[in-house]
Amino acid sequence: MPSVHDIAVVTPRKQPLHAARFSRPSLEAFENPLRVDAAIHYLDSRGVFDWVDRVDAPQAKIEDVRIVHSEYLIESVGIMTELGSGDIGEASYASPELMRAALYAVGSATKAAELTVMRKKRHAFSLSRPPGHHATTSAAMGLCFFNNIAIAVKRIMTNGSVQRVSILDFDSHHGNGTSEIFYAARNVQYISVHEYDYETYGQGHFSEIGYGEAAGTKVNIPLLESSPDVSYESALTRVVVPAIQRFKPDMIAVSAGYDPHFADPVGNMDVDSSTFWRIGSTVKSLVDSTGCGGSFWVLEGGYNPLALGPCIEASLLGLAGQPKPDLPDQIPRRLQPGIAEANDEILDQVLETVEPYW
Repeated sequence: MPSVHDIAVVTPRKQPLHAARFSRPSLEAFENPLRVDAAIHYLDSRGVFDWVDRVDAPQAKIEDVRIVHSEYLIESVGIMTELGSGDIGEASYASPELMRAALYAVGSATKAAELTVMRKKRHAFSLSRPPGHHATTSAAMGLCFFNNIAIAVKRIMTNGSVQRVSILDFDSHHGNGTSEIFYAARNVQYISVHEYDYETYGQGHFSEIGYGEAAGTKVNIPLLESSPDVSYESALTRVVVPAIQRFKPDMIAVSAGYDPHFADPVGNMDVDSSTFWRIGSTVKSLVDSTGCGGSFWVLEGGYNPLALGPCIEASLLGLAGQPKPDLPDQIPRRLQPGIAEANDEILDQVLETVEPYW
């Protein structure tokens, strides 16, 4: 294990109990306190906190949220929290603990960003909930209320700590909120690797490249459902690495969604913890090769409490420069025929679309 505490995990001392009042198979039921509690217990039992520092997350203030979000959204979250229930957006249900949980998630992400910007840590991981990458400037949706990573990025850019940030989002679902917030921002690169339905289409197509002077800084990698580990490896080597190297960011931010795992009840991809180790290892190499300040990670999806801990451990080991761990979830699985080949053709189209802007 690494001997230097170069990595931090930031999490509230006590996770807020925000949870929607639904039972499974309702989507909202999977985003609950158990997922983070189980991950922390797993990391502790594996001795991860012997070589990774655990840092308490602060609770953000409302003014921190205003750097990204409209007063309408902020007041809506506050009012619905007081009411104790109700829909704020699609698949975004309120509870009496919602505002507290949302502010801790923002505070955790911001703390992770500050640790890396201030060079106290090379890498920091915000292990908190609810997720945020679907939340737009003025709308909650998809289990997300405030966009944690967007707020953290805006904060470190507004105070002058960094000038250019690359955001890598590997959640199974496209981070439409993060994309919307930074769509015209030329100094923020947003790269999303996600599952995509080519029959019905939707946001996250590779033709979405950014607006005006930001054209080419938004890179969507829409893979087919049931994509295997090899497709993620190809996406990293063929698109993600050269895109970030050419952008030359001062900081790398990661929307860490673990719902591409084959055992996740919400995602539809077919990868295991080896892919998340590879992502961690790739980010470490990018930080080293670009000379940027480091990386901070913000938890997004990942709704199987038995799989989330091993996946996070794999990412942290990758960041620490350790060999790929042999974890129990890395089992042989039958590949869907033709998926990897079709994804390679998609990557060709992604590169044809964005390379002219590099």
